[in-house]
Amino acid sequence: MVRLLSRIGICLITLLPIASCATRQSRHVMLGETYPSKTEEEKIEVFRTRLPERRFVRISRLDVHLEKAYFIGSDLNDALPELKKQARLSGADAIIEIRDCFSMIGETRIYHVTATGIKYTDS
Repeated sequence: MVRLLSRIGICLITLLPIASCATRQSRHVMLGETYPSKTEEEKIEVFRTRLPERRFVRISRLDVHLEKAYFIGSDLNDALPELKKQARLSGADAIIEIRDCFSMIGETRIYHVTATGIKYTDS
């Protein structure tokens, strides 16, 4: 039993650096007029391949930058919660024009996403 607990401890100590070697940065930049932030409960629509059919105005540029070590990668699903958070902070109703890029430096995989936050103009 002691040996098993010892092995579990060694595994946890070995995995700890992997879990702690991740960087997440995000921000939004307003493109003009400012709007009040939205609450976490308010839904943010995401349009990955098309534009919404409703009338809208582009209000913010959204950026999310993720870095993970040990050859662990990220994808859009990892970035979406942070994109939505930045959209809410900017007062956007939806996210469009999502663009992403991948790169790697040594064993660190980098994933960067930009998008546009929009506000519907047809109440």
